[in-house]
Amino acid sequence: MDKIEDLFNKFTDCVEFLQEKLNVSYSDALIETFDNLESGKIKVEMGAPDKESVAILSQKYAELRYGQLSRATKVQLFTLLTLKAETEDSIDTNQMPTPPLISTVIALMMQKLLPNKQLTVVDPAIGTGDLLYSVINQLKGVNHSSFQFKLTGIDNDEEILSFADIGAHLNDLKIDLYCQDALNPWLIDSPDVVVSDLPIGYYPVDENAKKFATKAQQGHSFAHLLFIEQIIKNLKPAGYAFIVVPQSILAGKVGADFMPWLTKKVFIRSIIELPDKMFKNKFNQKSILVFQNHGQEATNSEVFLTKLDSTKQEEALVKLNVKLNEWYNKNID
Repeated sequence: MDKIEDLFNKFTDCVEFLQEKLNVSYSDALIETFDNLESGKIKVEMGAPDKESVAILSQKYAELRYGQLSRATKVQLFTLLTLKAETEDSIDTNQMPTPPLISTVIALMMQKLLPNKQLTVVDPAIGTGDLLYSVINQLKGVNHSSFQFKLTGIDNDEEILSFADIGAHLNDLKIDLYCQDALNPWLIDSPDVVVSDLPIGYYPVDENAKKFATKAQQGHSFAHLLFIEQIIKNLKPAGYAFIVVPQSILAGKVGADFMPWLTKKVFIRSIIELPDKMFKNKFNQKSILVFQNHGQEATNSEVFLTKLDSTKQEEALVKLNVKLNEWYNKNID
């Protein structure tokens, strides 16, 4: 940890120095810093940064010994610096990295439910890409690359897609990235799998929301409900979705309307409540929702319902795995 902390401080110094010299946001400086380090050349446009600053930056970069860092260390540092960018630039929290425990639970579920073959995987709200990349790396690690993936990410924020692009490069993953409103028609073929931490809040384009069955009767519609409907429309028959959703849509007033609609559209495979301690208050609590689209190869089964009662990854996963195996052997295997 001392090594990571020392490196983090050195990287922060590089980013802040470049931010000052270019007069840009922390996010822009962070993206350019990693572009410089990956290419081995400091980008200069319109005389900025100036020659003196380039010389100083060259020295700072040399002290990082970037070429000697492992891929895992580079990814860890980039993730930590991205979190710092959230504070510095007040980036929308919907677009920030997803906690590691969540990606590990999703990877565990995918390992159980998906066939070992080439799969097209889409994240329609990719943000920085942290969730998708973490899940894919874990699946590749467990299965020694028997899984093959064609990855696609969608987001309507061009700057955030720059984070996702760098993240893919650092993780040695190939991905196609599309800058678009994911609630408009997708510019890609129907995927086998969707993995996403859905944006929470109201969708401002009321005219587009009118096309969805999950639209609000009055005022703005919930973006997360529209996203789920859009995912169902685009998934291949019998395709799977592994998505992080606000717990409020699964119960209460919203759930009373939404869940009956959802159960008619798809086969719900699992609902995993995340630990209360992971969120600041009960209104922010989330769950992992897993469903399978209707299709020839899809049949109904008992829903795997559970709650993670600990944020300690190893402890939570051991308990989850026992329950998951029991459910799988009874309902799927």
